[in-house]
Amino acid sequence: MFGNSARGWRAIPASAPCPGAMRVAARLSALSLMTLLILGVAAAFGATARAAEPYTVTVSAASDPVAPGATAVFHVRVEGQTANLPSFAYDVTGGTLAGVASLDPTAANVAEGAVFVSRDSAGTATLNVRLGSTVLATSSVRFASLGSLNVRVTLNAGIDAAARTWRYEVVSASGQVVATLTANTSGDAPVSTVTAKDLPFGFYTVRQVLGGDTRTACDGNAFYVVQAPVSAETTVELASAETSVAFTIAPCPGIPDLEVSIPIDTIAQPGTVGDADVEPGVTPISEVRGTRQEGPGEPLPPAAGNTMTATTSNANMLLLLLGGLGLLAPGATLLVAAQRTRREK
Repeated sequence: MFGNSARGWRAIPASAPCPGAMRVAARLSALSLMTLLILGVAAAFGATARAAEPYTVTVSAASDPVAPGATAVFHVRVEGQTANLPSFAYDVTGGTLAGVASLDPTAANVAEGAVFVSRDSAGTATLNVRLGSTVLATSSVRFASLGSLNVRVTLNAGIDAAARTWRYEVVSASGQVVATLTANTSGDAPVSTVTAKDLPFGFYTVRQVLGGDTRTACDGNAFYVVQAPVSAETTVELASAETSVAFTIAPCPGIPDLEVSIPIDTIAQPGTVGDADVEPGVTPISEVRGTRQEGPGEPLPPAAGNTMTATTSNANMLLLLLGGLGLLAPGATLLVAAQRTRREK
């Protein structure tokens, strides 16, 4: 290459850089560095803003499992700054979004809402609560066939047997207690049926919780014995809408009297459980007519209730009025004396 100079033309080495090209490259480098710096600051600011969101979001299923074809309810809870919440997005996988209830304040700095999800077949549905591209909370619910398990309890005792409660536990195949039931029996109601509802299909063990006086054999301090099943528990498969198991309980021989002490009953007719202790048409002594009168012995007891009789009330009011006048009299006398002294001056 050749260059122009004051003395004429001179040769320029081919490897020498062009000054204009150097200036352009420098400007492009500076622009690239500035762009990278701006993008880095923006990304850092966005990450900080997301990390510093002034609230937390949680979501949970109201019940699990849910029958196919039914609607599962997810509770959404927001804690923190709930005055101006953004619009959250709700994504459902494995099910259909059936509806959304708005987030409303329920306490200080707390807002709650609900999301409804449906599914027609057995499986799992998952709900994600999202803000932009960020998933804030997630929860899942199972859809499975459900049924009811009935526990029928029979007390094999006499018609006057005392009332008693019996407790049972329903245990899943994994060993989890999924229901606790309480049956009530007595001589006039010797059979009681209690039900564990909304159980997924599968195998369950129903066991009676033995108390201090109930055993599987009449020994020691046992008052009652579980006649069937002999082990006080049974396993059953729930494969339809309803399944039942049966327990039978009987009193042990030679135990103390466990019969019911029947109170006075003027309504029950002879021949029924709890026969009347008073013949029909005869009024018990506690219900005779008459007025309360003071007799020759001890004074009359106070009247029932929380109000005084008219005579006592009027007398007390008169005493209160006289007492109040007595308290006001000295003050009135001093006031009159003070006014008289001012006039004399």
